[in-house]
Amino acid sequence: MKHVLIESYKSVKKRHGIDPSKPGAIRQVVVNDAAWNTYVETLTESISSPVDKANFKILAENTRIALAENSFQQINPYEAFSLPILRVFYPKLVAKEAVTLSPMDKPETVKAFFRAFFSPSNSIAKYTAPVINQDVSGGPQVGTPIAALMPVPVSSYDVLATVGTGVNSATAHLERDFRILTVSDGTNWVDVDIVPAVEGHFSSTVSTPLGDDVISGYVDYLNGTVSVSSTTGIVQTMRYHVTLSLEENQINPRVSIEVDKIRLYAKDRVISANYSIHMEQDMRALFDVSIQAELVNMLGQQIALDIDREIISNLIFANQRLNSAAHTSEFTRTPPVEYTWGPKYWHENVLVPLNELSSVVYNDTHMDAANTILTNPLDTAILEDINTFNYVGTSSLDGDLGYRTATVAGGKWKILTSAVVPQGSMVVIYKPVDELKSVFFYSPYVPAVISPYPLGATPSLTILSRYATALVRPAGIAVLNIV
Repeated sequence: MKHVLIESYKSVKKRHGIDPSKPGAIRQVVVNDAAWNTYVETLTESISSPVDKANFKILAENTRIALAENSFQQINPYEAFSLPILRVFYPKLVAKEAVTLSPMDKPETVKAFFRAFFSPSNSIAKYTAPVINQDVSGGPQVGTPIAALMPVPVSSYDVLATVGTGVNSATAHLERDFRILTVSDGTNWVDVDIVPAVEGHFSSTVSTPLGDDVISGYVDYLNGTVSVSSTTGIVQTMRYHVTLSLEENQINPRVSIEVDKIRLYAKDRVISANYSIHMEQDMRALFDVSIQAELVNMLGQQIALDIDREIISNLIFANQRLNSAAHTSEFTRTPPVEYTWGPKYWHENVLVPLNELSSVVYNDTHMDAANTILTNPLDTAILEDINTFNYVGTSSLDGDLGYRTATVAGGKWKILTSAVVPQGSMVVIYKPVDELKSVFFYSPYVPAVISPYPLGATPSLTILSRYATALVRPAGIAVLNIV
C-alpha cells in the first residue's frame, strides 16, 4: 500500500502541482476536481475488479464530501489518511464478495424491492413469482389430477359450474381438448379414450364386464355443457378431462405487485490509536518507519475484519432463526473407520451436502442456486483436497487478512476464506448480479474518516466508519456444519 500511496502523491504533484503529502495540501486536492480525480484514479489502478473500482470511487466521493463538510476552514493533516485507509480496508472486505454491496449517498436511504405474486385462474391463492409447482398461465383444468365425474345419461351437464362460483358461459368456455378417460358400469371401471370431433359430437362402443354399450353425445364448447346418452344403459358414469378457455380474459391468471421497502440507517464504528510525538520522530529517524502509514494499514485492516465478522455472524444467525432445517446440513471431516481410501478422497464427498444446500436455496428463492461459500481457513483445507479446487489470486496480495478467493466444482461456487468465519461453519449463499435479487445488503456511507482531530502533545488517530446492513431474503442462505 505504501508504494501505491507514494505513486498517487507523485501523480497529483506532477499533473496539478499539488503534493498531498504536505501539511495542508490535501484541502487543495479536495476542492480541486481534477486533482481529486487524479488522486482517486491512481489509488484504484491496482484494484483488479471493475465493480470494486467503481464502488471505491463512489465511496471516495462520499469521503470527499465528509472531509469538506467537517473541515470548513482547513483539513487537519491527519485527515489526509482518510482515503488511504479506505484503499486499505475496502478491497480486503471478504463479506462484500458474498453479499450485495450498494453504497449509500446519505445517512438514511430506502431500498425498494418488487415482489410479484401470481393468482391462477378463478383462484384467490397467491404464489410468489416465479412459480415452479403450479400452472398459473393456463386455464383451469377440470378433471386433473383425478378426472371429474359425470353421470350417464345426462342432458346439458354444466361443466363450467363445477369449476367454482363466478365461472359461467359469460366468463369462459371449453377448450377443444375434451376427452373421456374412463367409464363405469356401476361396479367396474374401464379405461377408454374418446375424443369428440371438431364440432363436438362423439359416439363410441365400450365393453365392460357387464356387457357392451354405445355412448354418444355432444360437447357445446361455447356454452360449456355436455350431453351424453347410453344405448343399453350399462354405462352409468364416466370420467372426463377438459381445460377452460381464457379468451374472455375474465378468468385469466393475474399478477399482483407488492413493493417492499427496506430502510437503511448508517451506524458507526470507531477505533483510535494513541502515540507520542517522540515515538513518531524516533521511529522515523532510527528505522525509517512512518507511524501514520503503519496505523493506516493496521486500522484499515481491523475495520475490515470487524465489518466482516458482523456480516458473517448475521448470516449464520439468520439461517438458524429464520430458515427451515433443510437449510442446515453437516459433513464429518474424519472418514469412517471402514473407509480405506484416505481423507483426500473422503473430502470429495463434501460436494454432496453442498449441492443439496445450494439446491434448497434455489428451490426456496426461485432465483438461482447458491454460488458462494464463506469458510474458515481450517475448513478450506477440506475444499483444497477436491480435484476441482482452483486458487485465484496471490498470497502476497490477498493473504493479509487470511483472505483468499478460489472456485470449486468447475466454478460453481466461489470460495471466500477468512479467519473471521467460525471454524466448523461453511456459509453457503446466493450472490446475485441483480440488486433486486439481493439476499443481504452491505451499504457503506462514509467508509473511513479521521474523527475527532488529534489535539495536544499526544496525537490520537481515530477512524470513523459509517455503513448500514440489512437482511432481505434469508432463504438465500444455508450453512454446512463441519463436525
